[in-house]
Amino acid sequence: GGVRTALFNFLYARAQQGKFLLRIEDTDRERSRQEFELEILDSLKWLELSWDEDIVYQSKRLDRYRDVARELVSRGLAYEEKSDGKTAIKFKMPKGEVTVHDLVHGEIKFDASLFEDLVILKSDGYPTYHFACVVDDWDMQISHVIRGDDHVSNTPRQLLLFEALGWKAPKYAHLPLILGADGIPLSKRHGAVALSSYRAEGFLPEGLLNYLALLGWGADSDQEFFRLDELIKVFSLKRIHKANPRFDRQKLEWLNSQHIKKLSESDYLARITAFYKKEVQKMPESRWKALALLYRTRIKTWEDLRNQASYCFSEVEEYPAPLYEEFFKNRSLRAHMDVWLERISELEDFNDPAKLEALTRNITQGWGIEAKDLIHPIRFALTGKTGSPGLFELMSVLGKETCIKRIKKFLTGPVK
Repeated sequence: GGVRTALFNFLYARAQQGKFLLRIEDTDRERSRQEFELEILDSLKWLELSWDEDIVYQSKRLDRYRDVARELVSRGLAYEEKSDGKTAIKFKMPKGEVTVHDLVHGEIKFDASLFEDLVILKSDGYPTYHFACVVDDWDMQISHVIRGDDHVSNTPRQLLLFEALGWKAPKYAHLPLILGADGIPLSKRHGAVALSSYRAEGFLPEGLLNYLALLGWGADSDQEFFRLDELIKVFSLKRIHKANPRFDRQKLEWLNSQHIKKLSESDYLARITAFYKKEVQKMPESRWKALALLYRTRIKTWEDLRNQASYCFSEVEEYPAPLYEEFFKNRSLRAHMDVWLERISELEDFNDPAKLEALTRNITQGWGIEAKDLIHPIRFALTGKTGSPGLFELMSVLGKETCIKRIKKFLTGPVK
């Protein structure tokens, strides 16, 4: 949700030829930690959501907040409240109706007579969230604030502070919160919610941004695949939906797979190689390149390659007995595989998939059986699975030595 909010702010700023500004709201000393800040900055850089001016840290602006708070006290709009020898400052909440002109939801009215006086400066000299944001928005000349629906109730209080200070408030757009598939606000109960988790799984920044842009927003057309520059051209606050979007993992994976397919071959190889840096060191470069390209149209994330092609990274530890026994209901299979193995071993190497296929089909034709009757058990022997990319391309990737060793292991019987 935080990333989507940042994205919508970025897209709107770029679409309007404005500025996308970054502020670190670190006045809550218990919750503000450097590792959180570093994660935010690293995530924005990875997503290429670049900000336009120096980062503003609220913790470095304490004198400014104190000056404004004292100004409100001097004007009778705020007052000091002492407790245990410490002094806080509270804003006198005006009574009456407050109207929020929200750019997504329209007019929202609040009865300010129900609001209690608002602490704006705590007894430790630090400002509260409401007050610091108002002062910062004015000083930073913020024109628009795009944030989650959970801030809607904060907005009337901030508008009243703007009014008391005689400052023009920015325009607000509140985004409906992201829900899980069960209709409950997205949380850890639904799985990973931190951007770092998706990055570790091997999602592309382009895929994530594309999907997040479509969570609660839609273009005028039916187009779903967008690059960031395309999103900037078509983004509009008017197209934000009022209903809460639901997170769909399958849709995210599909969009990510489309972005993988759109990469140039060189970019694709560079990125997936960087993700599998340790594994690549254990393989010949040519074998790794062939493996990565073989699965390019099949994987949805970088990590998906490890899941789908586990047999390329490690040995096949076991052949499930039921499937093994199913194959050998064909009483002639073992004899056929023994002959095929002998013939295929005569090849100098397995670098040419076409040669492997031609030899296999010639052998099966001579026996008067269909090629699939041999291809399916061979695939199972090499992978421990019933599905894979083209068998002969896979044999080329695995190499002659590995293929022969696994076929022999398969012929000795299932590992239970």
